[in-house]
Amino acid sequence: MIDRAPSKARRIERPAETYAKPVDVVRDQDLSLDEKKQALDTWEQDARQLVTASNEGMAAEDEGSSKDENHKLDEVVDAKRRVGEEPLRKPAH
Repeated sequence: MIDRAPSKARRIERPAETYAKPVDVVRDQDLSLDEKKQALDTWEQDARQLVTASNEGMAAEDEGSSKDENHKLDEVVDAKRRVGEEPLRKPAH
């Protein structure tokens, strides 16, 4: 029998491709707290990049509207707080 479940490394490195929602990372009992934080940091960075691209008028491939991207970012931030993490700080310009 072939195991079709994504590897732990893939779940951490590409959480948006593995989980339906950020809270699913929090609920994954196979990940340690640090692994959950890493996965959510990655997801937050990706979500922020999509929001920035959308705000700059760039079309994201196979992605929803800017409203959907902002909603996903909000979900990531909420999930991070559930594991005791604060959202990443935006760099000052």
